[in-house]
Amino acid sequence: MNTIEQLEVSGSHREVGRNIGVHLAGAFHRLFDNYDFLQEQLLPFLKSSTGQCLFQSYLELHRKQFPQYIEELEGMADGSGRLFEEIFAVNLRGEFAGLIAPDQQIDTKTGDDTQGCTDCLVLTPDAALIGHNEDGSPAGFGNMFVVRAAVENCPTFTALCYPGFLPGNASGFNEFGILHSINHVAPRPVKVGLARHFIARSLLEARSLEDAVRRVTISGRAAGFNYNIGSLSERRIVSVEVSPERHHVHEVQGSYSHTNHYLQLNDQKQEITQSSRKRLERCQTLCRAIFSTHSGDVLALLSDQTDRDYPIYRDATLPDEDATLSSALYDMDRRELRIYWDHPAKDPDKCISLAL
Repeated sequence: MNTIEQLEVSGSHREVGRNIGVHLAGAFHRLFDNYDFLQEQLLPFLKSSTGQCLFQSYLELHRKQFPQYIEELEGMADGSGRLFEEIFAVNLRGEFAGLIAPDQQIDTKTGDDTQGCTDCLVLTPDAALIGHNEDGSPAGFGNMFVVRAAVENCPTFTALCYPGFLPGNASGFNEFGILHSINHVAPRPVKVGLARHFIARSLLEARSLEDAVRRVTISGRAAGFNYNIGSLSERRIVSVEVSPERHHVHEVQGSYSHTNHYLQLNDQKQEITQSSRKRLERCQTLCRAIFSTHSGDVLALLSDQTDRDYPIYRDATLPDEDATLSSALYDMDRRELRIYWDHPAKDPDKCISLAL
């Protein structure tokens, strides 16, 4: 059964990571052992001289730039009994997916498992909403969790997480009322630089919307993400597209949808999947045709399966290979986040509710 476990942790960065690893060791092993991209592509690549050189370059850079988050991953490895090298590598899955030469890539069912997520953002006088589908490999079913972490000398945060991944790469919020969700994008080329999971982790420490944007647009980036960020105190929502060299900040007014390719940085060289195109087209059609400012409309959009080949709410039915692992709705005016571990329209009671 796909549910979402909740836990609370506190302490130093290493202690927080270790507590997560100890509590969720079984989920770590289930996910990693069944993660096709890790087992069939990433780990074999890292045994090559090229892979080892890139791994060491990334590790050295992140030990210098984000030593506290390296400590979190080392703690996770210690607590879960999983190799640190695997955990660090999987937190660079998007970077390595763009660096593995095409002739070394394997056409597995789940590819690199970084082709997902759909967001619908609404800001009107009557509503301030962020709706998010968290998409990924079906191996994620039953393994995701929500953590509330009080890290020493850092803002307390709550985040939806994958076992072994730094908090922040899916969605989360902190005590300063900064909340976010994230969409994968695939800029090319990728370079050795600051990895997007580490940058997303730093977003959970933002004190303001300005600080959040500054963090996700830090120079020296390796790849890219689409960050959708809200501020409770300012009642603002922005959608930030980031590539290795450029970024664009879109101030949301009315409704705005985003999937897994650049919309504002549209001249950026990138990989675009058919699923991303089709989901965006359907989102935009729904917004034009039936959209109001009611949270129920956002949930209906996130639940939509009208296009059976490439639905918004995904179920890993070919030709679409990913699945929607959870759906989230931030209601900023009500100060509430609901996370659904099943289809939001068909099973609306299968959710957890968190105060923002």
